[in-house]
Amino acid sequence: MKTRILSAMGGLVVLAIAVLLFDTVFFNAIIGAIVLLAIFEVCRAVKLKQHLGLYLWCGLFGLFVVFYEYLPLSGFLPFLAGLFCFTVGVLSFTVFHFQDVPYANVAMLYLETMAILFGFGSAVYMRTAFGPDALFLLFVALGSAWLTDSGAYFCGRLFGKHKMSPHVSPNKTVEGAVGGVVVCALLMAGIAALYTHFNDGVSSINHLYLALTVAVASLLGMMGDLVASSLKRQMQIKDYGNIMPGHGGAMDRFDSVLFTAPTVLFMASFLPIIAR
Repeated sequence: MKTRILSAMGGLVVLAIAVLLFDTVFFNAIIGAIVLLAIFEVCRAVKLKQHLGLYLWCGLFGLFVVFYEYLPLSGFLPFLAGLFCFTVGVLSFTVFHFQDVPYANVAMLYLETMAILFGFGSAVYMRTAFGPDALFLLFVALGSAWLTDSGAYFCGRLFGKHKMSPHVSPNKTVEGAVGGVVVCALLMAGIAALYTHFNDGVSSINHLYLALTVAVASLLGMMGDLVASSLKRQMQIKDYGNIMPGHGGAMDRFDSVLFTAPTVLFMASFLPIIAR
């Protein structure tokens, strides 16, 4: 327990530093480091870590996504070209390693890398898309993942009876999932009230849109956790890594965020959650 608490405190320190540097390139650097670590963990999980070139190729595209706003590029076409080159590179790898690398492992690496880039890329893009409200929406994305997970754990312990996915994650229950969404929605409503109170530039927050966004993000965040658990069972591993003793690796901490961050980005782009 002491180890879990200490590693959690270390993670909170990193998160606090990232928040303080949110409007600088150093935030991108922190996200980039997490992306590289997460991709390495996936490479190791699918038994491809010995193929350094493949990892470097995935990592290079990861940094391309994270630092895209600082590159002398504009519009969607250069990004699409980068995605095309990344895909061609990964698929070409299967040609040169046809006999010694299972195609399914490469496919899992590709899909997991795409999920990593969608998740962390969305977190970075929020700054461009939402300006002064980006940090609050980033907290919505993180809260929809982590508060839901904590709420689901305690509600599941108290009320859980019906298994949600017994073959993938036997400890998760339907009652826990519902409780997790409710707990997260209530806590985020409180955080939103504080944000409105201490931010003179915000006139109001549409709590209906916020609740809808949190509910959808929370449900998809739980799906992200189940997807990660499914891959770990396929590969017969307990955790992706051990950089945070007692908590696992970067992927173990951010598997839900990979689904919640894009969800919050997309929904906040269409629903006027914050009024100024």
